[in-house]
Amino acid sequence: MRIARTVYWLFAWVFILGVTVQVFLAGMVVVAREMGWNAHRDIGHFLAAPLLVMLICAYVGRLPTAMKGMTWLLVIAYLLQADVVIFMREAAPLVSAFHPVIALVDFTLGLALARRARGLLNQPGAESGLPSVEEPAARS
Repeated sequence: MRIARTVYWLFAWVFILGVTVQVFLAGMVVVAREMGWNAHRDIGHFLAAPLLVMLICAYVGRLPTAMKGMTWLLVIAYLLQADVVIFMREAAPLVSAFHPVIALVDFTLGLALARRARGLLNQPGAESGLPSVEEPAARS
C-alpha cells in the first residue's frame, strides 16, 4: 500500500510538472513566437499516462474516497481539456477559450492531490495496508 501511495504522489508531481511545461510551451508559441504547437500537443497527450498511473494507485493504495473522487475529477477535467474543448475552435470558439482555464484547474487539483498524498505517506499503518489505530486522547 505504501508503494502505491508513493507512486501516486510521485506521478502527481510528474503531472504538475507536465502542466507547468505545457504553459511554458504555450508561451513559447504565443508570446515568444519561437516554436510551433507540436511539442505542446505531444506533451499534452503524454500527460494521460501519469493520470492513469494515479488512478490505478488510488485504488491499490486504498486512498480515501475523497481523493479517489478528486482523481476522477482531474481525469475528467484533463479529458475535457485535451479531447473536447480544444477541438471546438471552429464550432464554439468561446468554449475552446476555456482550454487554458482548465489548465489552471488541472494544476490546482494536481497540487491538492500531491499534497494530500504526501500527508498519507507518513500515516501509521501505511506500510502494512492496515487501517491506522489512533491512540485515544488523554483525558485531563
